[in-house]
Amino acid sequence: MSRTRKDFAPRKEKLIQIALDQFLEKGYENTTITDLQKAFGLTKGGMYHYFSGKEEILDTVIEKGLGDLIDEWRNQIKKLPEKDRLMFVFFTNSANSFSSRLIQYGKSGESSIVTYKLREQRMKMLVPLVTEIIKQYMDSGFYTCEYPEEIAEIALLLAISIGDQLFGISTDLAKRKRRIDTMITLWRNCVHPPESHLEELRDNLNRFYEDRMTDSNP
Repeated sequence: MSRTRKDFAPRKEKLIQIALDQFLEKGYENTTITDLQKAFGLTKGGMYHYFSGKEEILDTVIEKGLGDLIDEWRNQIKKLPEKDRLMFVFFTNSANSFSSRLIQYGKSGESSIVTYKLREQRMKMLVPLVTEIIKQYMDSGFYTCEYPEEIAEIALLLAISIGDQLFGISTDLAKRKRRIDTMITLWRNCVHPPESHLEELRDNLNRFYEDRMTDSNP
């Protein structure tokens, strides 16, 4: 399996690490090309040898952060029982320091362009992985569906929206139950999994909401 991103030369990889530090410290919008040039220790010409501008630097930071994350997930997924692989992708918090800091910055809402680009790239880079897992489930008879890629897209839209709290974390327990019931019904009708798989999904969703409620009420 090829890597999810291009390999970065060691020098450029170091610059990407520095760029993320600058964005976290100053905010993406407030970080100037001059700030980055000074932090890199490069002349203006030297910097443009690596990047055409600040937006390309951000795109490269995101490509590295998500690429590293998905490569790590692929390695971990190989060690899991097949039935657990999709739940891992949807609910794991496993991430290295670089990827974790980048994702948390995107979720903070401090920069709309970072948030937007991260969501867009997460969809683009995760759809092939989730499609691959769903096809494995279909081959083994665990799932039955006609459109695995489209199911992967829908599932990821829901997972990313829930993870980024775009729907909000409702304190109304009845509403939360209805929301979870709706997602369970959707998954049951889309891929026809065993009921035990749906119960595991329900448990994970409940645990997710409970964790987020705890995080929002320290």
